[in-house]
Amino acid sequence: MPGFELTAAQLDQLIDVVKAFAPPVTAGTPIKLGKPEAIDLARGAKLWTDLGCTTCHGTGDGNTRAAKALAVAPYDLTREPLHRPRTAETHDARREAAALSIATGIAGTPMPGYAGTVPDADLWALAEYVLSLRTKETKLERSTMDARAIERDLVARTEAGVWLGTNPDEAKLFGGPIALQGPPPAALAPAQASLRANQCARCHNKQFREWGTSLHRNATSPGLAAQMWGMSRDEAASCLRCHAPLPEQQDDKTLHADGVLCAGCHVRGWTRHGPPNVAPSLMPLAGYPLTTLAIYERSDFCAPCHQLPTRSEVAGRPLLNTYKEWLEGPYMKRGIQCQHCHMPNREHTFKGIHDPQTFREGVTVTARAHVKDGAVTVVAEVTNVGAGHYLPTTPTPAAWLDITLLDGTGKPIAGASAKQRIGRDIYFDDEWHERADTRIPPGETLTVARAWKTTGAVTARITLEVHPDDYYERLYESQLKKQLPAERRKLYEEALARGRSRRYVAERRDVSIVTSATARPDTR
Repeated sequence: MPGFELTAAQLDQLIDVVKAFAPPVTAGTPIKLGKPEAIDLARGAKLWTDLGCTTCHGTGDGNTRAAKALAVAPYDLTREPLHRPRTAETHDARREAAALSIATGIAGTPMPGYAGTVPDADLWALAEYVLSLRTKETKLERSTMDARAIERDLVARTEAGVWLGTNPDEAKLFGGPIALQGPPPAALAPAQASLRANQCARCHNKQFREWGTSLHRNATSPGLAAQMWGMSRDEAASCLRCHAPLPEQQDDKTLHADGVLCAGCHVRGWTRHGPPNVAPSLMPLAGYPLTTLAIYERSDFCAPCHQLPTRSEVAGRPLLNTYKEWLEGPYMKRGIQCQHCHMPNREHTFKGIHDPQTFREGVTVTARAHVKDGAVTVVAEVTNVGAGHYLPTTPTPAAWLDITLLDGTGKPIAGASAKQRIGRDIYFDDEWHERADTRIPPGETLTVARAWKTTGAVTARITLEVHPDDYYERLYESQLKKQLPAERRKLYEEALARGRSRRYVAERRDVSIVTSATARPDTR
């Protein structure tokens, strides 16, 4: 059951439609529990046995003979998060949710309700005991890390832009801040003794042309420059470790403008590093050292800049969690690396959500619409069929799924439209917060259902629009409302214009509204 962004009038209309489906009922009395004065965990443990909870739940894992005979078995309380809805993720809110589940029972299951037969104080004690059962670590929903896992990771890894492994040869690439190259060896020709990407192009012209169209090439964008305005050298270094990784780029404006340049990934101590099986079209140069490493064809090569440490966590997940999402998804198990999708045939375009065709290849959209008793219902589904991580993976982009009813002339019907944001919605006010996370894990589907009571609707228009720089557009807009130096304002204005220009419609289709509620999805 998804959440819906509706006006008060739309809610009233929808409530009327829902009520029409149900027979008249007599209003019941809501079950309310008195506030606990003290929580007795030991009392809860005794009640767990006395009330017969062990019959189905056992020690909490639900692995009992009685549970195996049930049509709906209890879930594992020792591993899974509490299922009942709650207003917050605090301990008190979870305890209240557990207490209400015990008091009301679980409809459709053998779980009875104990309200009125057990004192409220006992219900609170038993709820506290239920929460204490969850002691076994597991992969949490939506790649969330619990507090213990975060604490361990904080000790193990505290820096962004640092490789996760221990192999000393591979660690030369991103095992720590990249060292200065030093004076070039006399054996190198002038082009080889340069760190500029355009000099690499003399022998690697195909890769240079591809890189020139990439976001890596534009990693030192006006938006980054505006945000780094006034930073100290040390503060800037933490940003540039990924956006302009060579230390020489801090003092060389020309090198800095190249962003994530060729040497940032391939040159250490004036020695070239690259993948095995060098293309035969590249003639060997005896005087220009080359080291081949298998890491260039593995996803952990990308992890230093595409996986932030957990100290950046918001709601249990780092702000950038792409590598972990890939590890937990189906692609890693099948040997599909980041490079297979983002560097096919070793192309250096690094295409992602900013490229409309790449995004279109990653999703399928289906939709159906029907009318019954004057109520038009539209169901649209977006499936992540091509991304090995959540779609979208970072908090930067957002995709907007728009459903709009059209009349016989193709005009929108007033009040009959709705939008669903697909993405991770975060904001910062001295600390990070997450409003919502509606991203789609690999292979999974986001379903959006909307209904309106209206007449004259003939088709439903389904539009999937992508804003690749959604978060930064909002950031730049907020900054431009402030008093800024003229040069910094110009950078923000350029960055905002660039972000807005990258928006695109990934898919748009009109679906006929039929009278049968069993209409098949439109898969065109």
